[in-house]
Amino acid sequence: MIPFPVEGANPNLRLSTPLTVIGMLVTILRERFLAATNHSDPALPWGWVSSPADTGVFIESGWNENLEGRNVRPGVWVDRDQNIYAAVSIGRQDQMPVYQKVRLEQFYMVGDLDVLIDCTAVKRGESMLLGSIVQDFLQMSSRIIMEYFGLRDISPMVLGRTVPFEKDAKLWSSPVQFRVQYEVRWATAPIATVFSDFALKIVDHADPEKYFRDVALRQDFPP
Repeated sequence: MIPFPVEGANPNLRLSTPLTVIGMLVTILRERFLAATNHSDPALPWGWVSSPADTGVFIESGWNENLEGRNVRPGVWVDRDQNIYAAVSIGRQDQMPVYQKVRLEQFYMVGDLDVLIDCTAVKRGESMLLGSIVQDFLQMSSRIIMEYFGLRDISPMVLGRTVPFEKDAKLWSSPVQFRVQYEVRWATAPIATVFSDFALKIVDHADPEKYFRDVALRQDFPP
């Protein structure tokens, strides 16, 4: 699989995977709450610094939510829900030509990523206030974010009700939810040789189903 950049004002900053979108949002929110350049008036009661031991607010991806100190300081945890690839052309074919010499085919589609940001705190009101600031900042910056990072769309931000955090009953969470739409381009080359090698490996096994099951179960479960 060969990724192709999508044309735009900032080709070096184009985001095309859920992981890069999550990383982008974490980085933007850290800059918003950066202790050294807090632009709010009055200043926000939380300041982010890179040291987990010293920061006034955790701003991390949802996979880092077990950091020590989470239950005594507010946090902004950027995670994702479902990610959907939608076809926008017949056969997902791109408008670019097919290179006949190597039968290289190029494709295009749109990804829809549902983002969930949990804004947590020990106090319910603090969680609500933190969630409101995150919602306002991302909503009011959405046009700039789309243009700068080459995203197709960012849906309106929805700030949910403040409820007990499902991953830690000692905390309250105010979830901010929205959808990010981004573009994906890729190319494929003939893979007949890959399947030939694959078939040769299977021939030696009397029960292919058992072989595939053993391959799958041999792997460790993710954390």
